Amino acid sequence: MECRLRENGRFVARRLEKEPPFEGDYDVAVIGLGTAGAVAFRTAVTEGLKVIGIEKYNGMGGLSTLGIVCFGGGLNQRLDDYERLASKGKVEYESVISELYLEGEKIVGFGYFRNGIAHRVRTKQMIDATGNATVARMAGLQVRKGRVIDNAMGACARGETWLDHGGKAPRPIYANRPFDLTLTAKDYSEKVSWLAGWRHQSWKGQRKNARMLRPSMMLGAREECRAVTEEMVSMADAIAEKRFPNPLFFACEPEDLPVFYNDHAFESEEIRNWKVHCGLPMFRFPSSVPYGTIVAKGVDNLFVPSKHFGVSHDLGGSLRMQPEMMKTGIAAAHAAQIAIEKGVKAKDVRYADLKPYLEKSGCFKRLPGGERMNVYHGKPFDPFTDEQVVEALRQDITRTAEWWQGAIGKASGTPAECAAYALWTAWKRRVSGTKVEAKALADRLAAAMAKDERYTGNYAIALGLMKDVRALSVLREIVSHPGCAKDPLVKKAYPNRIKALDMLRHFKDRESIPVLQAIVRDAAKSFTAGLAEAQAFGGGEPMCRFQALSYAMMALREMGAEMPYVDLPEFRCWMDGTDLAEKLRKLTHN
Repeated sequence: MECRLRENGRFVARRLEKEPPFEGDYDVAVIGLGTAGAVAFRTAVTEGLKVIGIEKYNGMGGLSTLGIVCFGGGLNQRLDDYERLASKGKVEYESVISELYLEGEKIVGFGYFRNGIAHRVRTKQMIDATGNATVARMAGLQVRKGRVIDNAMGACARGETWLDHGGKAPRPIYANRPFDLTLTAKDYSEKVSWLAGWRHQSWKGQRKNARMLRPSMMLGAREECRAVTEEMVSMADAIAEKRFPNPLFFACEPEDLPVFYNDHAFESEEIRNWKVHCGLPMFRFPSSVPYGTIVAKGVDNLFVPSKHFGVSHDLGGSLRMQPEMMKTGIAAAHAAQIAIEKGVKAKDVRYADLKPYLEKSGCFKRLPGGERMNVYHGKPFDPFTDEQVVEALRQDITRTAEWWQGAIGKASGTPAECAAYALWTAWKRRVSGTKVEAKALADRLAAAMAKDERYTGNYAIALGLMKDVRALSVLREIVSHPGCAKDPLVKKAYPNRIKALDMLRHFKDRESIPVLQAIVRDAAKSFTAGLAEAQAFGGGEPMCRFQALSYAMMALREMGAEMPYVDLPEFRCWMDGTDLAEKLRKLTHN
């Protein structure tokens, strides 16, 4: 038998000559009774299983309750029911898992501390609902951390309950700030203290007589370590509308992409396309989430619901909402039940056996818009034809930050109001349409680009999203001569020059290397002239320059070109004062 435990902040393994004494035997152990874990515990108990739940805080629900994130019904409306069911199982609050016992690739038991007293119990199936893949990491399994390039994770939120001006009913508010979850305890405490003070002053400034009633017990981490699972769903899968044959549920939540620093240049191409080039923040990603996303890879009886399940960093922001987390907990509990009844490994649970439970529990319930990709605030929107795409791009697509709204959220409207959706259609045609369909649209855009000089830049951006080389000459011109007719100066949203700069990176256009190097040497001063108040950059001239520099330097980095030395000024993030220049140095000069 092997024992895995925490030791000096690390997970270590030790071989045991004999089995340690266990106090009890359970069918299912649920570690972490947050949004997913509480539902998993309730489901398992309801099915008649002998269940033990371990929770480090003093109540169920996690961010849904203790974190004051009480939108959408969540758990808080039924918490009494959950607590009553707890009497049918065993719940250990203020407890921390400390040891994990394995025989081969099977977890047979674990140890935990409560009130300074050590306990050990056996279990047949284990559900890791910690949100940080704690059990998976303790078992020695692989985990993924944040985005690929630097492992950065999404922002944390701190919930507070405030009494609004005039003595109105209390209301929750949230302060969103980037947190490095690897900080030392001292730095972490300083961050939390800063956040509390910042939010207090900010809210007091907005509401003269407002007062804070209480802060949340938890710091709401939107993203932590993710377990490596038998299957994974990515943003590319969602964009291509991939449908898995074994879905646990269909998610259709508003996107909440993990970008809080505005350092989009370090994100994936999919996020850059979505956030910068198309600019469709209120569209929804319908995603088919397969069974294997809640099955840990490498252990026979470990399920991993909650926000650390098998979803990519890119898509995680759209699949971490309360309804989805509750569904992962339901699915994990039923899968554990079947694994016990059939005597099979977690990965070998037959989907045909699991599906009736998913249907009965409501996991397949559709949100407004169902599985459709083209949904805006719950309203379906019919795809554009090629003619509509061309027509919609005959306008200033960067004129205002609200340009993407228009007809998308209305029952009626003209295509000309929806330039953003035209760009989206071009991108989607490349990734999920047929070659014939993609070529037909690209040819139409290329013809319009040659004829309509006023909107040449717009057509080039659309062609760039389709990875059509006919866009390159115009993209190069926009980057080489910012402020030209093809790149109108704007005060809001992302201008064509920023989009064109990033698309040169998409194409890995080596012909543009000298221009990119010149932008870096100049620290993007000339390139960003006239964009100092661009709303999309959130921080005025310094952040505008940081954006341009980061795109240019990342393009050079990916093309393996020489990186000119530049004495970077400080680029203090408007959100928490972090010097983003330091991140840029590490990613580009090392």
